[in-house]
Amino acid sequence: MRTIVMLGALASIITGCQEPTGPIDYTAQVFTLAGPEQSAMLWETCQDVLRQNRFALDRVDRPAGVITTYPTTSQQFFEFWRHDVNTAYDLADSSLSTVRRQARVDVTPAESDANKMRVSVVVRVQRLSSPERQFNNSATVLQCFGDELPGEAGQQRLTRADDYWIDLGRDAAMERYLLDRIIRDGSYVELASSS
Repeated sequence: MRTIVMLGALASIITGCQEPTGPIDYTAQVFTLAGPEQSAMLWETCQDVLRQNRFALDRVDRPAGVITTYPTTSQQFFEFWRHDVNTAYDLADSSLSTVRRQARVDVTPAESDANKMRVSVVVRVQRLSSPERQFNNSATVLQCFGDELPGEAGQQRLTRADDYWIDLGRDAAMERYLLDRIIRDGSYVELASSS
């Protein structure tokens, strides 16, 4: 047991746990397509990659070229079958607090060439903020997830309506991962210069 703990500590020291920097530009790639059937295949590939990474599709609007997902609670350290975080920092963050991610993929014509499509991926991250509950005795711990406890700031009762999500910005690592999967799974198309 002691060896396992030491190996875990060593792994965390070696890999580090520094917060990744946020993206400055859009995570995007331009594809050159041979015809309309490849455009449909690219559209389907974008949806498949989101589904494979456990994002539930919300809006699929082909004429507007927009695919969005519902916000999904992010993977924790024991959920090895999921992949919606891509760095050790993000995995630790989502394991220690309630974090969710929401993806958006835009598939739009690039430039004036009808055979070129631009795919851009944006992944937004949010953290749940819940006001502190007041515990007056040990029996109130059993009610900590209910709606019966008063708040630390003097509220009579706290409900789920008092919880809110804090926007943490974009997840550059996950955006790059999703775009790389779209490129790999859509190997039938030729890549143009990225933008």
